[in-house]
Amino acid sequence: MKIERILVPTDFSWRSLAALERAIDLAREHYSEIVLVHVIELLPYGVGRWSDSTQLLEHCAENGRNQLARITKRAVALYPKCTSEVHFGIVHEAISELARKLNIDLIVVAARSHHGVFERIRVSLAERLLRQAPCPVLAVQAGGGVDEENHVSPE
Repeated sequence: MKIERILVPTDFSWRSLAALERAIDLAREHYSEIVLVHVIELLPYGVGRWSDSTQLLEHCAENGRNQLARITKRAVALYPKCTSEVHFGIVHEAISELARKLNIDLIVVAARSHHGVFERIRVSLAERLLRQAPCPVLAVQAGGGVDEENHVSPE
């Protein structure tokens, strides 16, 4: 399988950072480009009644861009062929559409642990992407040991 472009969605959690670390390993192995993506979900209907929804979305976008810029800077230090984008929409739909648009060969996403009842009921992003993504999806189960030398941290 030829892997030229890898898409990595991030919500800035430690799980998504672990997925990014795995994507960097794969990218080094295949000389691939990494596209790091943060999707800002649209506000639920009715939120505008209690606050200025435009202002709230602008705040979320600015915050997302700032966090993504920090993570991208650290990722580029580890692997220079890394770019990033911020998008709005329903997360799994936006990621699937981006994968089609950008001719992505692989999506690397954090898998959720299934410890609690709520986690078992809720369909994870990885599961939704497995159903509708136009390319293979690698769900990374984040675990214990982290190599401090080559670690992407949120700060």
